[in-house]
Amino acid sequence: MQTEVAAWQLDMFDAPPAPIARVQAKPDPLPDPQLWSEAVKDKMVDALISLATDSRRGDNMPESLMDCAVLFSERLKHRKKMELEDYRATLGWVMEFWNGALPYRFVCQINGVDPEILQDVILSNPLLRRDLEEVRRECFGTLL
Repeated sequence: MQTEVAAWQLDMFDAPPAPIARVQAKPDPLPDPQLWSEAVKDKMVDALISLATDSRRGDNMPESLMDCAVLFSERLKHRKKMELEDYRATLGWVMEFWNGALPYRFVCQINGVDPEILQDVILSNPLLRRDLEEVRRECFGTLL
């Protein structure tokens, strides 16, 4: 990596001028996906699937679904530091409004988890159901 001198720092006590270097930014390690080779695309798909289906604790529950459950639990406990955008995106993903990188149903099926479990939790809890309706209204609108 080459450095480029951006300026010189001068000292009024007769010290030699010191260069102030500008570090060049590193190039993007992953260029546009259209430019990827087939081998890189296959590795990315494998990494994405393992990320969505693996568990850090070694149990059968995939980490992506545990993260959803934790996010819903934080909402029910009225945590102040919850990321609202993540929460709303998670509600839409679990209710299959959108698929994300991997569809919710696929993540559940590949791990043998019933996809309706989290959906039932959302629909049976008044607070989560209200939040879901807000997401639905915001994303899809209403007929009225």
